Amino acid sequence: MKKTIYFKKDIFMEFKITELPQILDTKIYNIIDKNLKITGISLNSKKVKKGDLFIPFIGENVDGHDYIEEAFKNGAVCSLSIKKNIKLKNKNIIFINDSLSSIQKLAMSYLKSLHTKVVAITGSNGKTTTKDIISKILSTKYKVHKTKSNNNNELGVPITILSTPCDTDILILEMGADNFGQLKLLSELSNPDFCVITNIGESHIEFFKTRDGIAKEKFEITRGMKKNGTLIYNGDEPLLNKLVLKNNIKNISCGFNKENAVKVNNYSLKKDCIDFKLNIMKNLITTKIKGKHNILNITYAITIAKKMNINEQEILDTLHEFKDITKMRLEEIPYGNNSLIINDAYNASPTSMKAAIDVLNAQVGYNYKRIILGDMYELGKNEILFHENVGKYINDIKNNTINEVISIGKLAKNITKNIKKDTIKTIHFDDINKISDYIKQNKINNEILLFKASRSMQLEKIIEYITK
Repeated sequence: MKKTIYFKKDIFMEFKITELPQILDTKIYNIIDKNLKITGISLNSKKVKKGDLFIPFIGENVDGHDYIEEAFKNGAVCSLSIKKNIKLKNKNIIFINDSLSSIQKLAMSYLKSLHTKVVAITGSNGKTTTKDIISKILSTKYKVHKTKSNNNNELGVPITILSTPCDTDILILEMGADNFGQLKLLSELSNPDFCVITNIGESHIEFFKTRDGIAKEKFEITRGMKKNGTLIYNGDEPLLNKLVLKNNIKNISCGFNKENAVKVNNYSLKKDCIDFKLNIMKNLITTKIKGKHNILNITYAITIAKKMNINEQEILDTLHEFKDITKMRLEEIPYGNNSLIINDAYNASPTSMKAAIDVLNAQVGYNYKRIILGDMYELGKNEILFHENVGKYINDIKNNTINEVISIGKLAKNITKNIKKDTIKTIHFDDINKISDYIKQNKINNEILLFKASRSMQLEKIIEYITK
């Protein structure tokens, strides 16, 4: 029987209003009541709670400064302002140069006041799944706070930090980047104890130009790592091994290759679970998480758990029962009486799409396997070639058990065009409604369907329609 961990009621951030000018590095302010305390932040005037600091941002269509007065009416005790001509009588206003850097400064200051270890995770794919697994295992012993939703950028990370309860033991931060310099900033902001790099794929290659460029940016997550911190990374990736050799940092490599410090010795993919062995674990690991690629994500989590003194049985029990995968990431949805949908449509790159294809191909016990693939974006000048290669990948799979591939979108058409095997039915649609009707009208008993595409393709609308 698993033990229950009890924690006291959450107590969140608190700043004295008089501390803010120094933290924000400004000498221009109008503080009326020096005894007030800031107990939260809000970027939305309608969601302001009593005690909040309101931080207005200027967007393409909306200027947050137009809502400062509303924020005060809803309970804000202070507001920041880029505009120096804001005039509100008897209101606490602190004038700044930039809203984004201000929220980052607040987050950095608050994090320094906490006694919490920080785990920072990046990679082209698998960040969210790895975050969820690490959180679940560490929660058996510690109070854990983690990134919610997709708050993994220059704004999302400070928001996550500022929402962290004061008595948090472990803070897990997912970090993404679509341009150079972003991970260095986030790393220096959070000063992590552990950094995890899951893999190097092709996500955002339009901006980074090459996989080498992607690897260099991902490695920047180590720039703010504590001196005694540890990098845990994919040791099967030559680009990362090269960067590790070049930089003198403490590291643990994980992977299937024998040279890795933490090595996957063998594995078995089954209908309902994965079994595998690690050289740092005595017992066989069994989990319901699908996909060979997720073995590495689990391995990173186990490596950190061992470093944090979680006992082996707690790790095994947690992984055996683990179900808390974030929605649209290999999310299983019952379909009819005996069929299954796997929704992996949160996002896609060539690497993650091939991994999803492998997941479907490895499934056993189904009469029919159908995969629905949509456009992948931000792949730069070689976007057509990347889609063609996915089609060729499907075409060349050994022991291929996939029966049908459906593509949707102008780019994804190049996937089905490059599947030549007579055993695989291919069909292309340009319209979500037509593909939805086709799937519903051609339902097959005991089938499994997998959906994968970039986020803006919104393949979940097809799932919603066919499961009504």
